[in-house]
Amino acid sequence: MISRCGLLTKRPDLTLEQFRDYWFNVHGPIGASMKNLRHYEQHLIVDRQQRHTIARGSVEIDGYSELWFDDIHDMEEGVASLHGAGAEDLAKFASDCKVLVFVKKFDTVVPEQLRGKKLLKRMSFLGRGEGITAERFQQEWWGHHSELVRAMPGYVGYAQNLVIDRIINGRHVSYDELPVEGMVEFWFTDMDNFDRCYASEEFARTAAHGQTFLGSVTTYMCETAHYPLPGEY
Repeated sequence: MISRCGLLTKRPDLTLEQFRDYWFNVHGPIGASMKNLRHYEQHLIVDRQQRHTIARGSVEIDGYSELWFDDIHDMEEGVASLHGAGAEDLAKFASDCKVLVFVKKFDTVVPEQLRGKKLLKRMSFLGRGEGITAERFQQEWWGHHSELVRAMPGYVGYAQNLVIDRIINGRHVSYDELPVEGMVEFWFTDMDNFDRCYASEEFARTAAHGQTFLGSVTTYMCETAHYPLPGEY
């Protein structure tokens, strides 16, 4: 599964509530009209507390959109199908939008009985440690680190999103210009389970392994809006 994420910074003249309302209610239908789109979510940042011992990175946002496609060809065709309408509308509520394209891997899928319920979502942008190549990052993250996460208590869903492209102003850029190599997603039923997870010995072991290949971890809590697509349910 390919995930295309728009990293949004709100216009400085808008409140967060104004940004949210326009993005969710006006811009949302434009994005949802893309050809080949399989799933569409919008994530508003509601908490920026740094919940990790590794230093915070440089990518700061007010929200991010997530559009799923079967493959890169479908994604490119989907973006082209808007004929620029989405990009033109962005200026009405966002001052900046950078794009990350991911390969999404679900290690723990949210159980079916919890889908559609209001869950807590914590996400993190990950940067490579000094001297760590993209290949080494993927090997460590998708290998041993993934195994350590599976032993952690409290969460009900976990996904790893590996960057395969970075785009700024329509231009493909390098890691140095947009220093994110991966994005983590965790889902929890409530704050008690959230706190239990991050207070556990299993999390401490996982975080210690992260020190061996991560250079930055930028954490957020999100309010998620799922935009239903025709035929999705």
